[in-house]
Amino acid sequence: MKSRDTRRMMAIRGLLSEITRVEKDVRREATEAEILQLVKRERARRAEALEFAKQAKRADLIEQNETEAAILAAYLPPELAAKEVSAAINAIIAGGATQMGAVMKALRERFGAQLDGKVASDLVKQALAPK
Repeated sequence: MKSRDTRRMMAIRGLLSEITRVEKDVRREATEAEILQLVKRERARRAEALEFAKQAKRADLIEQNETEAAILAAYLPPELAAKEVSAAINAIIAGGATQMGAVMKALRERFGAQLDGKVASDLVKQALAPK
């Protein structure tokens, strides 16, 4: 913050205010898992805003949202490779799960914040599709 990096400062302040809001809502300190979910949510919001900025051809907003998304991504654990997720999906399906919800729940329990829900959802749909 002393370096006057305003984009970094604004992204972190926004995240801190979101964490504070959640803590006030639940009337306790946020857990690490909840904070990771908030960071993912804020990064997703930046990605969505980036898409709208690209459609509107706003170079200033494109740069701002790309920078903020990169800053927030630095606070997340590395995401899993599609290969690892596919192997886990196959193991879960071999264990008897045949519904998408059951497979996704097992994946979330196994991988937590490292799991990219969109990628996992697409892979589960492919794996459960009739052949």
